[in-house]
Amino acid sequence: MKKVFLILGIIAGSLLLLCCGGGVALYFLADTSYTKPADACATVTGAQGVSAFGTVKDKQPKDTTAFGRTYGGCVVSFEATGTLTVMIDVPSSGSDVRTHYDAVKKLALGSTSAGATVVDVDGIGTKAFAMYTTAGGALMYELDFYDGNLYISLNITAPAGTTLTPDKVRGDFLTIGTSMMSALESTSSGSDWDD
Repeated sequence: MKKVFLILGIIAGSLLLLCCGGGVALYFLADTSYTKPADACATVTGAQGVSAFGTVKDKQPKDTTAFGRTYGGCVVSFEATGTLTVMIDVPSSGSDVRTHYDAVKKLALGSTSAGATVVDVDGIGTKAFAMYTTAGGALMYELDFYDGNLYISLNITAPAGTTLTPDKVRGDFLTIGTSMMSALESTSSGSDWDD
């Protein structure tokens, strides 16, 4: 019986390719391609959800050199809630962002012995994890994720006595990250980078 369904599936798939010239199938198989932001700070502060942290006091671009390349970012200071640091890596290769993600997650997992909590996060990108600590009443929360050729890291440090909680920040970061992904998604459909 399983063989019959397999054969029917192959026939249906072949008809779809013949009927639609493969366009529909390629659309669903293609990876999303992202473009490097012209202004990382504008991308960050323009994202939905950033206002949840209050009034922006200052913002400064911050480039990071790692993994053999330099990628952009931004440090945003808020009046009362602390500092948000965002890094945006958009290499030409999707395998580069997976390597970046795996290396950062390995470092994060190594920090659990010092009291950090590391958890996988659903609802954004291909893979995502969060790392946070609440030592001394302060909060440090970081969300890292990748999708296609895009890697984003969002990190907020809030002072002791903060009313921010890991659950609230996770929700805000999912909103910010999703908004940034939409802003950086390339208008060209399909994948133009190597796996």
